[in-house]
Amino acid sequence: MRKLRAVLPALITVLAITSPTFAQSRRAELRGAWIGSGYDRDWPAIMQTLKENGFSALFPNFSTGAVAYYPSQVLPPRDPSRTDDELADAAAAAREHGIELHVWRINWALYGATPEQIADLEQAGRLQRSSRGELARDDPAVRVDWLCPSHPENRELEKGAMVELVREYDIAGIQFGDMRFPGEAYCFCEGCKERFQQQTGAQVEQWPADVLSGDLSGRWRNWRRGLLTSLVEETAEAASAVKPDIHVSLAAWPYLEAGRETYAQDAAAWARSGVIDFVCPMDYTLDRDELARLLDEQIDAVRGAVPVYAGLGAFKMKSLLTLIEQVEAARTAGADGFVAFAYDSGKLAHWLPDLRATVAAADPRPSPHRHPPARLAFAGEAASPPALGRTVIAGAKLEIEIILGWEPPTLDDELAGAAEAGAMLERALDIRNPSETYDGQRHIPDVAVEEHRLSGRIVVEGPEGNSRIMLGGFDSAYRFDRKLGFSAPEGRFRVAIYGAVRNPQGSYDFVIRSPVLVGTPKEELAVGELHAELSRLQQDGCDRPEADVLRALSPISVQFRATGPGGGEWWLRFVDGDCEVGAGLIDDPDLTFVASTGDFAALARGEMDPRALWERGRLEIIGDDETLGRLTDAYAETLEPTG
Repeated sequence: MRKLRAVLPALITVLAITSPTFAQSRRAELRGAWIGSGYDRDWPAIMQTLKENGFSALFPNFSTGAVAYYPSQVLPPRDPSRTDDELADAAAAAREHGIELHVWRINWALYGATPEQIADLEQAGRLQRSSRGELARDDPAVRVDWLCPSHPENRELEKGAMVELVREYDIAGIQFGDMRFPGEAYCFCEGCKERFQQQTGAQVEQWPADVLSGDLSGRWRNWRRGLLTSLVEETAEAASAVKPDIHVSLAAWPYLEAGRETYAQDAAAWARSGVIDFVCPMDYTLDRDELARLLDEQIDAVRGAVPVYAGLGAFKMKSLLTLIEQVEAARTAGADGFVAFAYDSGKLAHWLPDLRATVAAADPRPSPHRHPPARLAFAGEAASPPALGRTVIAGAKLEIEIILGWEPPTLDDELAGAAEAGAMLERALDIRNPSETYDGQRHIPDVAVEEHRLSGRIVVEGPEGNSRIMLGGFDSAYRFDRKLGFSAPEGRFRVAIYGAVRNPQGSYDFVIRSPVLVGTPKEELAVGELHAELSRLQQDGCDRPEADVLRALSPISVQFRATGPGGGEWWLRFVDGDCEVGAGLIDDPDLTFVASTGDFAALARGEMDPRALWERGRLEIIGDDETLGRLTDAYAETLEPTG
């Protein structure tokens, strides 16, 4: 066994070199790692190791809601006896080795706080309480106190701690860690009650019942989300005022909808509005298929407005091969890179050389989040119905509109100066309804926009980075605007722009990629659409108007058979008025309904009802005479005639 462990890394390396289908690398992606808080790190060695093994970024934790691991003017030190500055050392080492340093902060949670600090904060009413009035430290699911996000002093503390990192240190970015509530049951402190009423004009009679499930629950959830959204916006704006090219990111709850509803973390909205520059969902699963599903949902939600970097739970993995497979799955799903958790836990640091020999061999530069203002939007026959979401019709014409660069100043704007005149289009890639948002700070160039030149090439490539179609090149002054058309290929693909920005101060390369699209033959799309409608009809069967007719015949079992492409079988069963639904065939149904998949789909869309289909001879109903007679009577009594 010991010999097998010794030769496994070498075997993986050999396979990577000799087999073109195993563990290929991809250039121009972010490859990063998180690293936990602590002291006495050998930062030059860490940065050199990352650089030598094909990584481009490190996300170190240097503060929590309570303490800082660097000399802070905002937070108390974790160790007051120390006089050194490890964050300054980390920033210097990162700069020397060309590693992007994005400092990750644990928001709100008071890890490392002293009992005296906790007591003072509790006395001041600054701690979160659950709907039962308990402090978070007494909750077995949380176990540590959290600051209340509605308390003005806590909000200033969070913003001040994040902006201080930008003001005092030469870093590439800041990352929100726990920018959320610890759960749906938080925060219900008296301060939240007062501020909710004051800021919304609501009157709470029964606290917290009125906001938990009463008439004020919707307003409460919106207010709760707004607390975090406004703070993220204020922090990003303040950080950008200090350093216009700072990158603001989020380590996001992996289930974005649950993050929004349960934890008030509206990650997709923050990304789409340009408040954050990229998002790292913490997709800590060992299941490759689950990872792909999560990323599909995350990329759909973000709509390509910012890059999505998959957060991979390397600390949970027993095998290097698992990590390699997840990197490849993330690329196939459309992630523009990955961040592994964590450099200082599990075996990640030991696996780096073998990652370099497999999935991290190509140059990771440039990072996909560093690019000029851009807008990509799709249209054309290939993006028309029956294509859905990121699915397009293979073989049909797909059109893409590309806008890169800065708006030239107008006559009225010239007096305001080049920076103010350069308010620009944020990157937005929504295929259906591309949105335009403006950001007056973060990407404004340091020199007049006229001094910038843009050049590069536009390609259609596979999700792993292999070029499939060359669409053209460009070399223009400060702005490029073009519409291009091509035949959508079959399978997964995306449009990518590889370019450079040049100005008198120098130049930098960039890459911009659309979300991964899926080219599907039209005939398969039609079948898929029918199947989706059939599934929806089955799923909603107990709640549809037709079910009231069958419920009147309870107890009864009914078989449905949809014939033709996309078809299938399902059933409904009524006992004492209660309805059950399931897929497949059942024994000895009382009634059997047979129609084409297309007709059942029309029924699902509300374009026809069962009587109309039966009268036109397109619905066959099989059963004994007595049951058929009872069905006819029940139909006449329950539903209006079709005429």
